[in-house]
Amino acid sequence: MTDPLPSNAESAPLNPALRSQSETVYDTTTTTPAPIDTASAKEGEGEGWPWVWIVVTVCCVILAIWFLI
Repeated sequence: MTDPLPSNAESAPLNPALRSQSETVYDTTTTTPAPIDTASAKEGEGEGWPWVWIVVTVCCVILAIWFLI
């Protein structure tokens, strides 16, 4: 019976598919601004969404009652 493992088992990885193919180096010398500094929201923007969700919820409840009766 032949041994399918190479003679030098220490040089062979356990799973060749998990071997790293490339290395990534990140630039740590520059910094980026905080997300709050780059936000572009206007005053009062998005304040109407709670009313939209209330209307949608009420409509869904009314439809559910209508279909259950």
